[in-house]
Amino acid sequence: MKKYFIILVLPIISLIAAVTMYFSWFQGWLYFYLKHIMATVSHMGYITVGITAILLYFVAVQLVNWKINKALLVFCYIIYFSILVCLLFGKASDTQGFSSDTFGFIDTFLAGNLRVIIIGNVLAFVPIGFLLKKLGFFTALLSAGMLIFAVEGMQYIMHVGFFDTGDVFLNVCGIMLGYILIRFLSPRKFKRFKVKPTS
Repeated sequence: MKKYFIILVLPIISLIAAVTMYFSWFQGWLYFYLKHIMATVSHMGYITVGITAILLYFVAVQLVNWKINKALLVFCYIIYFSILVCLLFGKASDTQGFSSDTFGFIDTFLAGNLRVIIIGNVLAFVPIGFLLKKLGFFTALLSAGMLIFAVEGMQYIMHVGFFDTGDVFLNVCGIMLGYILIRFLSPRKFKRFKVKPTS
């Protein structure tokens, strides 16, 4: 029964979820951040939905089987980091600046613009925290801070955005949220999680 669910039902659920996510979040972001790519690459919307559906499907397969397939996991992270790099450095804004208003996002949050803050700056970075699970808390925090500082610095140097301390704070919070989730919320469940070898 599980096999048929994975082969027949799960792809449809993944596709529906991908379409919903595209029209709810991704479409607006793509036209705002990557409008030059949207204008030059044909059928970018279909490509985005397809990549999202594939990523969701492979993640869901592992959750349904309650097994970690290393090959699938690596593939998922390749897709994830490719999307993240594209969003972070694919902008053609030719802007450069520095913002030290670390908690300025609070006004944006109170104004109801939750998508950019919660999804774009926090949840999007949660999977990175999963990779830090073997580190101590402060080492993970330091690693997260150094990574985001490097990303913001590269955006500044490449003229694709501001070095924003608010983004640094939110991105690090997202990474540490992933770290806390995998380390502390369900330790017994993660211990029972079977790892399927690639060979």
